[in-house]
Amino acid sequence: MSDRVAVVLCNLGGPDSLAAVRPFLFNLFSDPDIFRLPLGWLTQRPFASLIAWRRAPEAAHGYAAIGGKSPILEYTCAQAQALQQALADSGPFDVHVCMRYWHPLTDEVVAMLKQKNYARVILLPLYPQYSITTTGSAYNEFQRQCRRANYQPSVTLVRQWYDQPDYQAAIVNTLRAELKKFPDPDPARIELLFSAHGLPQKIVNGGDPYERQIRATYDALCAQLDWPHTTLCYQSRVGPLEWLRPYTDDVIREKAAAGVKQMLVYPIAFVSDHVETLFELGITYAELARAQGIAHYRVAPALNSHPGFIAALKSLVLNAVPAP
Repeated sequence: MSDRVAVVLCNLGGPDSLAAVRPFLFNLFSDPDIFRLPLGWLTQRPFASLIAWRRAPEAAHGYAAIGGKSPILEYTCAQAQALQQALADSGPFDVHVCMRYWHPLTDEVVAMLKQKNYARVILLPLYPQYSITTTGSAYNEFQRQCRRANYQPSVTLVRQWYDQPDYQAAIVNTLRAELKKFPDPDPARIELLFSAHGLPQKIVNGGDPYERQIRATYDALCAQLDWPHTTLCYQSRVGPLEWLRPYTDDVIREKAAAGVKQMLVYPIAFVSDHVETLFELGITYAELARAQGIAHYRVAPALNSHPGFIAALKSLVLNAVPAP
């Protein structure tokens, strides 16, 4: 077995062309950790096919607006390359990328790890806050594919890291830099929205810690920023279920009605820009804000390859190094 340690950065993935939108959605809606259906072994695939078919045209419109594909793989590969360089003097680490719903898929990555004979794997999902629908799903799929490949490495999961100091400092630095881009850069005159990906309320009610960890992240950032006007809200809801509130679009309307003219939005649950930051926040909600009378609306970039974020990932890896 190799004495090197495989560090696997796990992310959501995204279609690499408009033709890939429907199969990407099929993979997403086939995930039993997100959509738990009665007789799942019998109903999951027909359900996924139907929903992917129905949602593909709308989703493709969003991807077309940001260049015809998701940039999440490029951003994640850049993060992996930067982390590889940061770890160069810290041990025998090889950083790899694994996507949950599009290539490189988990089975492809597991086959590669087995071929390279890694005995130790650090699984590092790029989700700061834990949810069964994100980190939990990535871990479960990795373990399933290892069993199917008859591959038995020692796997260390970095379960959550929303409280990592370098990660939080990188967000604070990003927001302070964005502040300077407003006509009136006084924080007292800029409404700051922290927009997190939503989650059905029933999943939270079932014990998922995501909402609590999002709130803890928000509270920590507010304490460091000392920004007068901030709101935590949730985006990207789909379907008829009740999701975590308040909804980001509702908050934009409420703040506009209260006379807000400058608004900064930060995607608190995301570390890589993709369709939900670039299209949903950056285009759809920007149009909503302007229509509601908010003259200056900005979306701060996700951390992507921010040096402070790479330092955070390095620290997480070194703290997770398993014993030989």
